[in-house]
Amino acid sequence: MIERLLPMLAVQAQPFDSQDHLFEVKWDGVRALTAVEAGQCRVWGRGLADYRQRYPELEALRSLPDGTLLDGELVVLRSGRAQLGELMRRHQLVNGRKIQQASRLLPATYVVFDLLYEGGRSLLGQPLVERRQRLQELVARHPQCRLVFSDGVVGAGRDFFQKVVEQGHEGVLAKHLGSRYLPGKRGQAWRKIKPFRTLPCVVIGYTSSRRGLRSLLVAAERQGKLEYVAELTAGFSEEAQVQLAQLLGRQPRGEPVVPCSKRATWVEPELYCQVRFLEWTAHGRLRGAHYRGLIQP
Repeated sequence: MIERLLPMLAVQAQPFDSQDHLFEVKWDGVRALTAVEAGQCRVWGRGLADYRQRYPELEALRSLPDGTLLDGELVVLRSGRAQLGELMRRHQLVNGRKIQQASRLLPATYVVFDLLYEGGRSLLGQPLVERRQRLQELVARHPQCRLVFSDGVVGAGRDFFQKVVEQGHEGVLAKHLGSRYLPGKRGQAWRKIKPFRTLPCVVIGYTSSRRGLRSLLVAAERQGKLEYVAELTAGFSEEAQVQLAQLLGRQPRGEPVVPCSKRATWVEPELYCQVRFLEWTAHGRLRGAHYRGLIQP
């Protein structure tokens, strides 16, 4: 029986180029390892928690060859991007009926990036480049299994990182092509490159469209003074848009609480949210800012 292994982990790093490394998307989801043996499928996460009941759609993996162990990320994809908020809505469910319903409405895709056992034989000591070649062939032979191979590039890590960030992904993983798989270990062979920082902000206004909420205008404290810092137009799920529209409609204000040249509906500064961003501009604005959820009081 295949041992329930801990996933290999990565260290923080900055963008770089290297012909010895594979650069792939860092998918924003839930890490999961999956073992297929005797027609049965076991799925577990970082803490070895059993995920099989939470994702019934993964039963399709039972058709994979006996003795297979995969490593990957469970994601809900929208236009090729992972929607963490939507995945977490279903990841926390415990009611069987609700889980079944969520598996139909928000089906998870298993984005796989490593093959650890093949035919019951351990590949942990094999170089990453060989493990991934075997994995890609496996995925190609089983298109019905809700598997997506996590592709990548070798060499041009900086350009790949920039493109990935522009597409709205969480970041990049850089993996040495010759690296062995070290369960539960964190080392330089795998590096995670994430561009974003987070900042708590207060909502000072919003704009609407025919579809509902279009953007949030937010302020943050800078050098001891509250200042307008960004207009957020990305990061909202449909559920968040409905929630924000209801909350903000109760807090109208005639003018912005801080100077702001934008045209918007202004509100009292009572609602706080987490904002993810790339960097500060020279004019004190947040570049690449995304809404990441409300901060509960």
